[in-house]
Amino acid sequence: MQKPDVTLIVATYNRERLLLDTVQDLLRLTGVREGAAEILVVDQSTSHQDATSQQLLHWDQSGVIRWMRTAPPGLTRARNIGLAASQGDWVIFVDDDVRIENAGFIGAHVAALQKVGVGAAVGRILVPGQPPLTVSRDIGNLGYFGWREPGFGSDWNGPTATLRGCNMSFKKAALNEVGGFDERYTRSAFREDTDISYRLRRHGYALWFSADAWLYHLGAPEGGTRDQSIAVDFDLILNDIRFAMRNLAGFSKLAWLARIYGSRVIKAGLLRGQGTQRHHAFVRGMLDIARELPWNPTRGRIS
Repeated sequence: MQKPDVTLIVATYNRERLLLDTVQDLLRLTGVREGAAEILVVDQSTSHQDATSQQLLHWDQSGVIRWMRTAPPGLTRARNIGLAASQGDWVIFVDDDVRIENAGFIGAHVAALQKVGVGAAVGRILVPGQPPLTVSRDIGNLGYFGWREPGFGSDWNGPTATLRGCNMSFKKAALNEVGGFDERYTRSAFREDTDISYRLRRHGYALWFSADAWLYHLGAPEGGTRDQSIAVDFDLILNDIRFAMRNLAGFSKLAWLARIYGSRVIKAGLLRGQGTQRHHAFVRGMLDIARELPWNPTRGRIS
């Protein structure tokens, strides 16, 4: 059997119909139908409805997807498991709550990755019923404080400063070179996509935005990193601090940390309460990250 050129990876957690719709859309894409692309579903769910399990098992046994069960849940860990199991030289990650009505989706990602010097790409992200979030220049630039609109809904192609996890692709060799995803971005894994962007750029790789590789991101309130069992606010604080401490320096680092405290501790505390707990989470995050061992994202290279 011919080795696929592209691997599509869906890391999923406690999603049902949304996951099946996502996989069904992937199965219709040009490249998958011809056998040039494979689909990996890395499933961290505690359980599924019978209909979901039966459909995933049917697809797996039919050979049209590979359904991989894993625990404990963790987005970056699941992404690395998919990366290690992938056969393609190009890997595309999509969330488990997207709709892809774009038959040329895979080809657009591959075309972006084939550009000279490019190690990763991000596709256009649209939200049903909402106007696209656009910029006229500097796609993916988050600014000094991390709150500039990156513009991943823009309708033009060009270099980008960062990626977005729900629709991103990589040269497998480049992603392996930087050690894969940093598994210390746990639970919500907030900033894991920004972190991998900065690490790739430090290794000399360019990043590309492809408006042609578009999809719809539903941002469903249930499942995924929005599961109610996750203390997202406190997790966001920790992961945002981790990104700043690991990737920024000088004024950029200070500005980023000031924004975290101002928005996620003071402002969120006034609006939603738990101000003292948020302050303690910020301090604990700073101390925990200061005590971390020297940088080793996945405890070894993924081959």
